[in-house]
Amino acid sequence: MKLTFHGAAGTVTGSRTLIESSGKKILIDAGLFQGPKELRMRNWTTSFKASTLDGVILTHAHIDHSGFLPRLVKEGFKKPIWCSRPSAALCRFMLLDSAKLQEEDAEYANRSGYSHHRPAEPLYTEKDVERTLKLFEVVDDEEWFSLSKTLQFRFFRAGHILGSRFVQLSYPTEAGQGSILFSGDLGNGRSKLIKPPQSPPQSDILVLESTYGDRLLPRDSSLTEFSDIINTTTRRGGVVVIPAFAVGRAQEILQAIAQMQRESLIDKIPVYLDSPMALEATKAHLKYTDEIAFHPEDKWMNHPIDTDMFRALNGYEESITLTQTNQPHIVISASGMVTGGRVMHHLKARLPDPKNAVVFVGYQAVGTKGRLLQSGEKDFRIHHEKVSVNASIHTIQQFSAHADWQDSIDWVKQMPVPPKKFILNHGEEGALEALRLKILETFPGTEVIVPEHLSQISI
Repeated sequence: MKLTFHGAAGTVTGSRTLIESSGKKILIDAGLFQGPKELRMRNWTTSFKASTLDGVILTHAHIDHSGFLPRLVKEGFKKPIWCSRPSAALCRFMLLDSAKLQEEDAEYANRSGYSHHRPAEPLYTEKDVERTLKLFEVVDDEEWFSLSKTLQFRFFRAGHILGSRFVQLSYPTEAGQGSILFSGDLGNGRSKLIKPPQSPPQSDILVLESTYGDRLLPRDSSLTEFSDIINTTTRRGGVVVIPAFAVGRAQEILQAIAQMQRESLIDKIPVYLDSPMALEATKAHLKYTDEIAFHPEDKWMNHPIDTDMFRALNGYEESITLTQTNQPHIVISASGMVTGGRVMHHLKARLPDPKNAVVFVGYQAVGTKGRLLQSGEKDFRIHHEKVSVNASIHTIQQFSAHADWQDSIDWVKQMPVPPKKFILNHGEEGALEALRLKILETFPGTEVIVPEHLSQISI
């Protein structure tokens, strides 16, 4: 068996791992590269022929794992896309939204003339997405699915977002059958929204994500820090802007705000969700409750947000109007790493005023505008215009949907015997190296490999 890392090697975006075994070519995830231009340009050059693939195994619906699927279809891919039932439901609107953004970006490039391409074209269109959605096939958890007589896989709950799965693959070796586990994005088990990841089955090799491989996330479930930021901001007449991923993070933040208002930790001020995709994702969370970590007494089960101060914004005009009001409020909007979407005009309107606050509640990849704001960047641009950064910038890590290094080590320890070999991906350089050293310290005698982009590993 041969693995080729076409994405998420030395970075946290563009997850694409090609498996070649038993005469089959199977891709684990097909994600978009996001962040700096040099990464985004990889979306335009596919280093394998899409038409030669025998299928895609999708771990979850986040765009950095699923967003390249329509491009594959545009390039000739026509085989199945295997995933969980919630992932199939989430991809239906997430990929359509991604296509809409691609088309809007191309239209803006042609209108403004900033692109070197004449004409600029979208990476894919809504028609490509419609063809992609017809290829989805749902696979039940923990049941072996045969790709050939000697190659099969099965899904387990990963606890990252709704529908997220880690994948165990059984493949032929000279001694019989070997096993390799792909963690996908692994949850940390502390979410109040999603059930924790299942215990990993015994496997010879583990391909492990390393997003937070260099840090320990807070274990404190207290909402004190979050409520203090909100109260300080709104009581001085400011607005709290929360960039959040539409799937998973937006729902968890809404849940936390509803709890804080019920417990009088924050004042009852308007709470706006400005993301049609997040509204669709909220409906999905209320539909697929078998992997939701609701408590029976939690009223969020019966209503998306248990507060009479909640307002959903659907139309673009409503969104723009909100940026022009001076009434204190909270607005949750996508994208989570400030790479585009409606959050951009909220930031454009609110960043110059020191009364306001921006609160990051998720990982910000290198090169994204979210990371620039976190790092104190003052020469900030939105829509090609310079924007002064005077608002206070905060980061709350307790809402992360990723495992940290301790979570990952503890998860691996649930195997009766540690894997013989670890392959670390989906992490930046510092996180990869830190987790590599932790694994060698915890599991002496194991082999740890950190692949580079397009590197191949023969198993």
